[in-house]
Formats: sequence, structure tokens, C-alpha cells
Amino acid sequence: MQKKSNKLISIIVLIISAYFANYYVQGSSQSDTTHKEKYTNKRTSNKQLETLITKRQSNEIITIDAQVINILSDDNKGDRHQRMIVKNGKNTLLLAHNIDIAPRIPAKKGDFLQIKGEYEWNEKGGVVHWTHRSTSSHADGWIIHNNKKYY
Repeated sequence: MQKKSNKLISIIVLIISAYFANYYVQGSSQSDTTHKEKYTNKRTSNKQLETLITKRQSNEIITIDAQVINILSDDNKGDRHQRMIVKNGKNTLLLAHNIDIAPRIPAKKGDFLQIKGEYEWNEKGGVVHWTHRSTSSHADGWIIHNNKKYY
């Protein structure tokens, strides 16, 4: 009986490991809405982003297209973040991408990105962060650069 029990546990562990290995592979076809159904992949329009900025709203999941206009030094205090200034329409935002959880984005000034993350308002226009897979019940985020998804 002990052998059967150990074998069953081993099979369950292998199945769970295979699932997570597949889910977290870059460019996975898995949907990034599996953690929280209320978040969708719909693009945030320039007007919607302007409304968030005007109303000084935070904690909003956004999905935008943006161009890199400046590469900043990494923020190495606490969790390390790759930082860039990006522009969406007339809006300029700080992109803070956690490189302790997700791979570094090989972006250069002028490159275009698709970004899904959490928007936080500030006086300079705001910050988009949580652009990585979730380590909690938070919605997954990601960045697509040159057709490759980083999360």
C-alpha cells in the first residue's frame, strides 16, 4: 500500500510541475487572465489612460502600446526593477519592470512595446508596474517586445 501511495504522490507532483513549467515559459499560449477574471486583455485607449491621469486614479490594470523614449538606470533598492520612460499618445509614463521575477527586456530607445500592468498615478503622469507573472492573487502582467512576451 505504501508503494502505491508514494507512486501516486510522485505522479501528482510531476503533473503539477509540468503545468507550472508550461505556464511560465516565455511566449506561452496560456491566457494571462486565468488568475482573475475581472481583468481582460482589452487595450486601454489613450482616452481611458488620460481619464485615469486626470482623475488621479491608481491600482488600475491597463494594457497599452507605448514607445520607449528613454532608458533609465535600474532601481536596485529592494526588488530590482528595470526602468524606462514610455510614451502612449501624449502621455508619458515610467515603466518599472521587476527583473527579480521576470527577464530583462532588451529594449532600446525608439522601440515599441505592448504592456499589461498596474497603473499608479503620480504628478509626472504615473507608473506602470506589475508587468510580470503574479506571485500572489494579483493579475498577471507582461511586456511584448519584438513579438516576444516577457513575464
